[in-house]
Amino acid sequence: MPDELPWEDGLLERKVENDLKDLLKTLVAFSNSVRPGHTATILIGEKDDGNIQGVKNPDNIQKTVREECDKIYPPIVWRSQVYEKEHKPCVRVEIEYDGETPHFGGAAWIRRGSESVKATDQIFQKLIEFRSSKIRYLADWIGKPITFVDVLVMVAGYPAEGPIAMNATLVSVSEFYLTVQLEGGPLSVSLEDFKFGWDDQNARPKLIVRD
Repeated sequence: MPDELPWEDGLLERKVENDLKDLLKTLVAFSNSVRPGHTATILIGEKDDGNIQGVKNPDNIQKTVREECDKIYPPIVWRSQVYEKEHKPCVRVEIEYDGETPHFGGAAWIRRGSESVKATDQIFQKLIEFRSSKIRYLADWIGKPITFVDVLVMVAGYPAEGPIAMNATLVSVSEFYLTVQLEGGPLSVSLEDFKFGWDDQNARPKLIVRD
């Protein structure tokens, strides 16, 4: 069984020098699809079958990439560098998550598998919600400690007097609910059932379950 190629990933694409006509579309699709902690990559000079073609003038390729990136609004976080493979120069372009989706270079494109496709109205709306809602902010705290305040917490089988602040870890967040890990186990809460503030003492978010 042949080894699985590392570029069989929706956020990695290889292009040859004479086939950059859809470079802008790919850049926009990657910038709208990459998530925190991940990087989308374009390898210019490498063919899909693994053969290395290289590029004739890496500086010109980097200039083309810069010109296409300049067309995108809001601006994306990207970088390019020249590398050598099989003694041939190639150009690597990396796009990082920046929290400013959706990005435009004409239409709004997203990544679906190994293809760049036009975003539907539903997906476009989700991109906007991720940018402007609690979800975007809380996503940066997944896996990190937060302060969880529950006014209905029970102590020794009886309701506690007043709200109790507890250490917790944010496990996940979606448009409907979030899950935190407490000392006694995981707990999921509807987004509509809490408000959040800031724990100044511990410098972290404070999630308060509504009574």
